[in-house]
Amino acid sequence: MLRAMRIRNAALAVMAVALGAVAGAETIKLTAYERSQGWRLLFDGESLSDWRGFHQNKLPANWHATEGSLVGDGGTALVSTDDFKDFEITFDWKVAAGGEASVYFRAVDDGGDVGTCGPVMQLAGDGVEMAGNGGLNHPWRQITLQPDVWYRASISVFGYQVAYSINGDRIMSYVIGSPDWKAAVAASRFKDAKEYGLLESGAIVLAGKEVSFRNIRVRGL
Repeated sequence: MLRAMRIRNAALAVMAVALGAVAGAETIKLTAYERSQGWRLLFDGESLSDWRGFHQNKLPANWHATEGSLVGDGGTALVSTDDFKDFEITFDWKVAAGGEASVYFRAVDDGGDVGTCGPVMQLAGDGVEMAGNGGLNHPWRQITLQPDVWYRASISVFGYQVAYSINGDRIMSYVIGSPDWKAAVAASRFKDAKEYGLLESGAIVLAGKEVSFRNIRVRGL
């Protein structure tokens, strides 16, 4: 019996250490080197202080922090409280089966529809190409979405040059305002959006349902 108690206590100690490690991992911190490279967190696993609701001055109820992830249940999109001009953003994301996810940038919250608020990196949804931009350009490689699997994405924007990457591989690049871009916009659902994509600075917008984001970080270029 004494031996059994010792084994049980040892198992409980190991479990406590594991749970402590998980709890400690919920808050993400940048290293000194990352900070020296200009990175800043837009979500540290707990605080949503860098975000508000689209068309709102407060956080919407459909977004919440859970176990280190920023979880969206559909409805109102999230808008960054800061604007960004030339920048790189990286983030981890996943969706449940049937989920949707999109990230907009240089976006404007002027009372219009979130779907035309700015250029978009589409991640998941019915008929969506992962790393697509609403059909204006097509990714160089098709990626089959795996539900409940974490992916890492990045968006790089310098001037009007844009590049998307998934899991470290560049998937697409394009130039906003180029002749091809303007022709594609004119033939798309974005045609009635005033100066679509031509803002030099704007917010970052997260939209989707059954979606989780984590490790969201950004730096100026």
